[in-house]
Amino acid sequence: MLLAFPRVVRHLRSVGASLPPVTQLSVDRPDPVLRPVLAAAWDGNHAPARELLADTRRRRAWERRGECVGRLAEVALARPRWLRAWRAEDGDDPDAALVAAELEICLAWEARTSARAQHVSRKQFEIFFRTLHQAVPVIEKAVELNPGDPVPWSVALHHARGIQAPRRDFDELLLHVMDCDPDHYGCHSSALQYLCAKWYGSHEEMFDFAETAAARARPGRLLAALPIEAVTEYLTEHPGRRGPVPRQRVNAAVDRTLEVCAGYEAGDRDAARIRNHLALALVRCGRWEEALRQFELIGTDVREFPWAYLDGETEVRAFVDARENARVQVARTVPFFSRYLPAA
Repeated sequence: MLLAFPRVVRHLRSVGASLPPVTQLSVDRPDPVLRPVLAAAWDGNHAPARELLADTRRRRAWERRGECVGRLAEVALARPRWLRAWRAEDGDDPDAALVAAELEICLAWEARTSARAQHVSRKQFEIFFRTLHQAVPVIEKAVELNPGDPVPWSVALHHARGIQAPRRDFDELLLHVMDCDPDHYGCHSSALQYLCAKWYGSHEEMFDFAETAAARARPGRLLAALPIEAVTEYLTEHPGRRGPVPRQRVNAAVDRTLEVCAGYEAGDRDAARIRNHLALALVRCGRWEEALRQFELIGTDVREFPWAYLDGETEVRAFVDARENARVQVARTVPFFSRYLPAA
């Protein structure tokens, strides 16, 4: 029996026995640097936020800047006093202006909610469009105060989707993005939403855009994995094998993302954004062992998307259910465990 113990351990590892328990999981947990900044803002102190965002601007750390701005706007949505104080103190601070622009988008979508249009009331739409109209000068000021920053253009792309902007306006916004940072993931992710079938494009156009952006991405940039977000959108609408996009195109996007993610260490926060989409795609494609490996690499870093797309479940519950499904399916291939599992 003792001689069999190493084999038992090896089998346990193969079916994800080292995965973190549910109690350790949380959605969009801020990193150790951002956490105290958000806490300070919640308590009314804008100084740490001003220091952090100024640093991202000086270093041109645009992806990081976009993440921090989004999280600070969420705090301002509930506790706006610190942002008002900051803007009153310095009305031309480009960082305060950027958070204010993102806040306007948050306010609009809070009123509309993320529900499909048929489930949004006329009153909600009125508030939504009125807030988006009021956001225009706020976004324009954020752009004006920091030329060369792609993050205000990311906000503008989100705004364009809300106001049902025509394609020529959308294309013009993309040109501004390309001038600032042609590899900016956040801007391209926002643009992909505009182009997906549930908004103003189609599945084919969405894949074309994502694949073109990925093909020209510079080495080491996460933009090379953008097609995996197209896979999330497509398989949410067409979970089966029938649909307008050939299955080999979906598989090619998944394979490309696996290659991109292979260049990142386990637990990498930047890669976690991609790996959450990748894990779900692998589960939906029945690629169980590869899916389980991605869950191991994600660890506790659960992201709101894609798991919020799974109706009727919290993000953590949807993540855990998919992870457990992968574990069970992998265990079925291991004779040591398969004898203890119920028939499929």
